[in-house]
Amino acid sequence: MAVDSDKEVTWMPAYGPTMRGGTAHSVVKFSDSIIGSPNMEEIDILVAMNSPSVDAYGALVKEGGYIIVNSDIVADQQQYPDNVNIVKVPCITLAGKVNNPKGANLVAIGALIRNCELFTREQALLSMNRFFKDKGKEKFNELNTAAFESGYDIQREEK
Repeated sequence: MAVDSDKEVTWMPAYGPTMRGGTAHSVVKFSDSIIGSPNMEEIDILVAMNSPSVDAYGALVKEGGYIIVNSDIVADQQQYPDNVNIVKVPCITLAGKVNNPKGANLVAIGALIRNCELFTREQALLSMNRFFKDKGKEKFNELNTAAFESGYDIQREEK
């Protein structure tokens, strides 16, 4: 989405520990200006698909930032920083309801786009569907759009 919007983009995934049952994370940065480093200093938006992600990175979310949390896995009693916006999304449940059980991450992205207003809904869908088409997986675009839309309908809880 950021690339399609002519932003400077950097991405740094870390998948190693997942082979042994650990968590994975990825840092994505985009800006109108040059990005000096892919390293994470503070987080504007954290998409936490599990409790270890909230525990490890929640405190790094800057004041006024967002945590999009998979409420199907993260317990209701999970502790969050006081100064951030929390968007609880039942990602697995919503993905299942639209017959796309592998689309939980797309549900979370839909909620992110709606609540954080980084891109328009139309920009997001166009980029997402083009991404899958370019990988030869356009047959999934209808299901992926449904997963995205189900997350897009979720708004953050007012404090």
